[in-house]
Amino acid sequence: MTPAQDRRTELAHFIRSRRERRSPEAAGLPNAGRRRTPGLRREEVATLAGVSITWYTWLEQARDIRVSRQVLGALAGALGLDGTERAHLFRLAGELPPEDADPAPELPHQYRLLLTHLDPNPAFIVNPRFDILAWNRGCELLYGDLGALPARRRNVLWLTFTSPEVRAMTRDWEAEAALTLALFRTQASEGVLAPDLTGLAEELTEASPDFARLWQRRDLAPFAPQARTVDHPRLGEVTLDYVKLHLSNDDKTLVSYLLPPGTELERRFAELAAVTGQATVNPPSTGSTVPVT
Repeated sequence: MTPAQDRRTELAHFIRSRRERRSPEAAGLPNAGRRRTPGLRREEVATLAGVSITWYTWLEQARDIRVSRQVLGALAGALGLDGTERAHLFRLAGELPPEDADPAPELPHQYRLLLTHLDPNPAFIVNPRFDILAWNRGCELLYGDLGALPARRRNVLWLTFTSPEVRAMTRDWEAEAALTLALFRTQASEGVLAPDLTGLAEELTEASPDFARLWQRRDLAPFAPQARTVDHPRLGEVTLDYVKLHLSNDDKTLVSYLLPPGTELERRFAELAAVTGQATVNPPSTGSTVPVT
C-alpha cells in the first residue's frame, strides 16, 4: 500500500472507532432502545455532519475521496472529538489542524519537575515542530515573555525569522538561522512532509523572505554541542554551552543551556531566577527573547 492509502485506511479505522464509542444520548439523539452494534449508526453520523450516507460509507471504506476542512470540522462535532482527536483527524485527512486545536497533549508533571531542577540553567521542551511547550525560570531570563505569544507562534522558527529582538542579539544571524533550519529538517527527516510541518513552512515562507530563501537550500546538519554567544540587553555578552536530549518514548526534545559553574554569570542567573515563577508554559513578562536552536 502507498502512504496515501495507509493514511486513508487509518482515517477510516479512526472515525469508525469514534462512531462506535459515541452514544446517541451524547450526540443529542433520542434513545430508541437496544442496538445490535454499539455507538452511532453510519446514517446518524452522516445526518449530524450534513453529508450523504453514501459519501460517509465511502469514507469508512477508505475510498479515495476528497474531504474538505468544513466537512472535517462537521465530522469532529458529530463524533464528539476533543481537541487532540480533532487535530489527529485533520492530519489523517492531509490537512493542517485548526488554530484552536490542542497543539499537544499535556506534558507529564515529571517533565516540569525536571525543568525546575535544572534552574538556573535555561531549559525548555520542544516538539517536532519546534514549538516551545514548557520552560523554566532560567529560560524566562534568557528568552523573555514567551507566555505572551500565541501558542502556535511560541516556536523556535518563528522567533528566529520574525523577531527583530532575536536578530539584533544574534552575533551571526545568517549562520545561526541556516543552522536552525538544517537541524529542523534533519530532525524531521521524512516527517517534514507531514501536514503540520508543511503548513508551518508555508506560513513562514509567506512571513519571511529569509526563511523562504534558506528553506529552498534544503540544508541538513547533525546536532553538535557547541557554545552560543548572544548580546543580551539585560545580561550583556552571554556565552553558554547547550545540550539536546530526546525524551524516552516521546517525540519531544529537552534543550538546556549550561551555565559555567562558579562564575559571575551563574550567580546573576541564580539571583534573578529566585524572583521569577516556577517552570511553566505561561511565565510573567521578563523582556525580549533570544534565539533558540
